[in-house]
Amino acid sequence: MSQRIALFLSVALTAFVLVFIGAAISIRQWGQAATASPTLDPQLLAQLQEREATYQAMIDQANAQLQATDPAASATSTLAPEPTATQYPVSPDLAIYLAQSAAPNSYLVRLPELVSFQGAVAYEVTFNTGKIYIDANSGQILYNGAGFSSAAGSDSSAGREQDGGDD
Repeated sequence: MSQRIALFLSVALTAFVLVFIGAAISIRQWGQAATASPTLDPQLLAQLQEREATYQAMIDQANAQLQATDPAASATSTLAPEPTATQYPVSPDLAIYLAQSAAPNSYLVRLPELVSFQGAVAYEVTFNTGKIYIDANSGQILYNGAGFSSAAGSDSSAGREQDGGDD
């Protein structure tokens, strides 16, 4: 009985090894076939290049017509340099640290955003338990809505104004 099991296992193992080697060879050949680039007929290649040149000339002509008819549009289509962000004494990383100290065992849901909270520039730090507002100038906790008490926290969010938030 044990000789039959040994024979069966050796046949199965041999078949597995042969299938594995065949798959490896076919994958290698497929990879080599995929990297080989087909050679284009020189006449066809010349036609493709001519078509591309004609297409680019048409695009340049259309752009020139657009700029000639609407100079205001061409002025607004050029990219203006981004204004530099105002630097505050409290960085977003420090705001996260301060908020985590006020809301232990909470995890961050979204990176802090600069908002206007009751007339002050603040970081809105969103945790799984709620939002905490940290003053961007002093680092003071303006509001703790994460369900944990805070010595400097406010009790309501009435008067909260947010610049560009999506809540």
